[in-house]
Amino acid sequence: MEAMITDLLERSRKAQQVYATYGQEQVDAVVRSIAKVVYDRAEELARMAFEETRMGVFADKIKKNQGKAKIIWNSLKGKKSVGVIADDPISGVTQIAKPMGVIGAVTPCTNPIVTPMCNAMFALKCCNSIIIAPHPRAKKCVAYLGDLFRAELRTLGAPEDLILVIAEPTIERTNDLMRSVDVVVATGGMNMVKA
Repeated sequence: MEAMITDLLERSRKAQQVYATYGQEQVDAVVRSIAKVVYDRAEELARMAFEETRMGVFADKIKKNQGKAKIIWNSLKGKKSVGVIADDPISGVTQIAKPMGVIGAVTPCTNPIVTPMCNAMFALKCCNSIIIAPHPRAKKCVAYLGDLFRAELRTLGAPEDLILVIAEPTIERTNDLMRSVDVVVATGGMNMVKA
């Protein structure tokens, strides 16, 4: 495995171990902040994605950035994802949430802002960290988005390495990542999803 992927994994794992100690309120503040970054910068991020990938309709990308940020946050807020999430005194069954660890997210060039945002929000809601492997045709806007997310994490006092991005993605690096993480979330064409 390439040293760069090994480094990302080590950094991500350390950040996740710290984050796994967070309470529900702290976790929800982190998740909300990720949505807010995309919502507040919807036009800027849409422009970057459109210019880099040359895909989609610019105006639609703005709406999608704002709409998905709002919808995903509203679907996650108020839901328990830390510690005891359900307790049934009749059956005696108590459900306790446990993070999976480091999530590897492979994202497409067709949706380079919303897909990483959604994947990051879902991963972080459950106290996981995430490493994003963007499509090479969208690497600049995804790296920039990752930097925005990391700055927001720093502002909240959370480990910034909870969200990492492969800056120079290749098939080999993405494959190394997928073989090494605890869980893979893949969005894209049939060949990529099958891999």
